[in-house]
Amino acid sequence: MDKNWKRIYFFSMDTVRASFSRYLPVNSEALRWEIHCNDAGYSQVPPGSQYPIYPEDHPKDYASTVASGRVLPEFQVVYITAGRGRFEADRMGSCEVAAGDIMMLFPGVRHAYHPLQETGWHEYWVGFSGEHPYRLWHNGLFSPEQPVHHIGLNQEVMADYEQIVRLCRQQSPGFQVRMGALVLQLLAHIHWIETSSRTAVGDSELVQRARAIMQTRVNEGIEVEQIAERVGVGYTRLLEIFRQYTGLTPYQYFLQMRIHRAKELLQDPSLSIKEVAARMNFENQYYFSRIFRAKAGMSPSQWKARFAAARQSRAAAIQ
Repeated sequence: MDKNWKRIYFFSMDTVRASFSRYLPVNSEALRWEIHCNDAGYSQVPPGSQYPIYPEDHPKDYASTVASGRVLPEFQVVYITAGRGRFEADRMGSCEVAAGDIMMLFPGVRHAYHPLQETGWHEYWVGFSGEHPYRLWHNGLFSPEQPVHHIGLNQEVMADYEQIVRLCRQQSPGFQVRMGALVLQLLAHIHWIETSSRTAVGDSELVQRARAIMQTRVNEGIEVEQIAERVGVGYTRLLEIFRQYTGLTPYQYFLQMRIHRAKELLQDPSLSIKEVAARMNFENQYYFSRIFRAKAGMSPSQWKARFAAARQSRAAAIQ
């Protein structure tokens, strides 16, 4: 049996546990997607065990210094699903980690971690590189100053890891591209869980009420100050909550709703662009066209022509 594929050991008389790790060569097709997985695995470390439990399954530089301190050339995301341990990194100091915690490791940033001898731990991890994760870092979605994320034991996150490990084992055609997509999904889940936990129930209801008001006024338009007044908060507070919940300001979100409605109207062959602009209460056709192009990536006439061509194609196919 391939030593990198499976190790069996016992936590108790009736429970079998396994450890798996695999380190992958760089794949040129995955590089084109700007994110590629380098390694993945899981390990279930019993109390009192050495760490890593099978150092020979890992590159020497990874295994020999993980507990004392190392610098990696890649990103890694480590998820603790049982037990407790210690984590430290140059930009945040030292802290205890436990089941439900994510440790995010950044290239070039020194870090160290290990399970406590009295508890051991269970861990999943995935290592990856590419331009895409660097952009997420530089855009402030993840930071070496806050590498520990307390997301709890989440079934979606565990499913992401299990799929990554399954692909890593099977290595079917295109598996590294699919693994890269799963890493992005994993990062999105972590971000979503943290964002949701910071949003109080009352704030969520407030955003839903603001959305409902926007929906009723999507044709006529409404000022953000009026929305804030109707939901009973100040303009600044609405801006803060709405941006935290949706990633957009109320104005940006409402404008997207209005452009989506305009797209629907433009598909009606009986309505001119001028009539759509008037029906949507834009001040004039020129302003409507400028806003539409900025949001849709094409002019209203181009959008309208595209759907006219599609209608003609469908009609020809029927004949």
